Amino acid sequence: MLHHLCLVTYKDPAAVDEAAQRAIDAAYLKLPSIIPGILSMKVGRDLALLPGNAGYGILATFESRDAFRAYSTHQAHMDIIYPALGHHMSGYTTAQFEA
Repeated sequence: MLHHLCLVTYKDPAAVDEAAQRAIDAAYLKLPSIIPGILSMKVGRDLALLPGNAGYGILATFESRDAFRAYSTHQAHMDIIYPALGHHMSGYTTAQFEA
């Protein structure tokens, strides 16, 4: 199994209201039904327990490295994720690891 962690920084966290956050969450949570090889998808807004944290986190588990590679280039990122998240995002960082 491979885990993928993505941390998103919002341009303006205050502009990501409850409705926008629900749309972002829903977009990511659709992916396991669209992209083969995703075993789990967990998402959440940062709890602001430490200054400087990213605004949003995605933790996905894949059945293999090949499944992750297929996910990473899948058109669903442009068709589903970008419309919900793209205009709110100033940047992101990722890591993939086995645990």
